[in-house]
Amino acid sequence: MTKLPLTGIIVLFFLACMKPSIGIPPTQGTVIERLCWTSWYDRDNPGGKGDLEDLRNLRKEYPGEICRRPFEIQAVTVIGNIPAESTGQYFNAYNTYLGFICLNADQPFGKKCRDYKVRFRCPCRIPID
Repeated sequence: MTKLPLTGIIVLFFLACMKPSIGIPPTQGTVIERLCWTSWYDRDNPGGKGDLEDLRNLRKEYPGEICRRPFEIQAVTVIGNIPAESTGQYFNAYNTYLGFICLNADQPFGKKCRDYKVRFRCPCRIPID
């Protein structure tokens, strides 16, 4: 069994008692990045080909509101806020690269896509005053 010198014991005790968040506090004007949800977007209705809430067209209609590389996407029905994955419908795209695309032709028994809205999780910048 090895013995720790007294200074080693004191250092270990000190480190064990330290708070992990010790550091320099943010100063005025500092920007903290974290992830935030965008607003909900509903640019298309399910008539015609289906409900196309694709990123390319959303960015055209809402310039500067959706980040370049979203981390996450959520889609829910406009009526009832039912998560898309709980509707039993098939989706052509449901990802952060293309957005959300529900095609009427992909639905069984001649049914049409529901009306969906989407939002994206992006880095948000929060200034510290």
